[in-house]
Amino acid sequence: MIKAFLVDDEEPALHLLALFLEQNGEVEVIGRSSNGIDALKQLRTLRPDVLFLDIEMPEMSGLELAEIVSNENRELQIVFVTAYDQYAISAFEQSALDYVLKPLERERLSKTIAKIRREADRNKLIGEAAVGIVANAASARLSIRLLGDFFAGIEGGTSFKWRTAKEKELLALLAVHGGSHIHRDLIIDQLWPDDPYGKAKIYLHTCVSLLRKHFKELGFDGILKYEKESYYLESERIDVDVQTLKQGLMISDKEGRYSPSELERCLSLYRGPLLHDEDYLWANPEAEMLDRLATQWRIKLAEAYLERQEYERSIASVQLAIDHSPYNEEAYRILMRGYHALGRNHEVLLAYRTLVEKLEELQIQPSAVTKILFERLGHSN
Repeated sequence: MIKAFLVDDEEPALHLLALFLEQNGEVEVIGRSSNGIDALKQLRTLRPDVLFLDIEMPEMSGLELAEIVSNENRELQIVFVTAYDQYAISAFEQSALDYVLKPLERERLSKTIAKIRREADRNKLIGEAAVGIVANAASARLSIRLLGDFFAGIEGGTSFKWRTAKEKELLALLAVHGGSHIHRDLIIDQLWPDDPYGKAKIYLHTCVSLLRKHFKELGFDGILKYEKESYYLESERIDVDVQTLKQGLMISDKEGRYSPSELERCLSLYRGPLLHDEDYLWANPEAEMLDRLATQWRIKLAEAYLERQEYERSIASVQLAIDHSPYNEEAYRILMRGYHALGRNHEVLLAYRTLVEKLEELQIQPSAVTKILFERLGHSN
């Protein structure tokens, strides 16, 4: 028997829904409420299998209640009840959520109940599979790579298979912020800036539901959290390359000494610009900041190799910096010094000329510091 809890601020609609469900013979209505706040109190003691939930209610909307209870009871299935929100239909059809339109019809409810039964069986299989995954790989970690090509999954194993583009973008946004809380309204502003607020909230809830299913299928149930109107990723079992890169560079900066081998390992995470194949406007400032950061540290790494007289490594490191920042004079100065130390004076001249050509694009000339270095290395303008 399916245990159901009903929430609707219209008493006639609530009564009719309970009547139809009980007449079906497969559903037991174990509780009902006319508002979200009271429903939340009851749901924290009752354990229904499914929640039938009106979208438009005073004080706490159905979507807000769904966000809270989905976080507290991930097994709970939610069926939205709507009278006129036609845009909700297209959103729900892309996810495992269901909806019923008012006025209620017995035949439509029967289809919903059949879907609830199928979904319960599917969740049971997913849960058993997830237990097997965890049992076979207790130390498995979720890997999220944002630098270069976007990847989310288990390294060498299963990866996410996206149902919608926005679901993918939502995970990217959460991962960029690491374990930090992101307010629901900020997420909506970043991902659905042109949609009406009510419509965007439904899209967000749909994407969250899809992500939670993906996490569960991979054996990471409960990683996506909701608290105080904010979402965040529980970071204990997740490796995000951006966060690992930042932490490694922060440690090097605090210590004030740069171990070339440690910096090399850390910078190897920078496989390319942040989310470079994705058209996410919100990611552009972070991408530019990370690009500058990687360039600065590659220059520091090149300087460290230069001091250790490891000239080939110095050249390789600073060349990567130049590839990402082709107008950086400091990088060219290190490059020229490295070539000079190896006796490759022709390449010193070539590096200087390349710099001059680049700066001409900006209608400027090399600085006095660069010109003096070029002369000291045995060349003249």
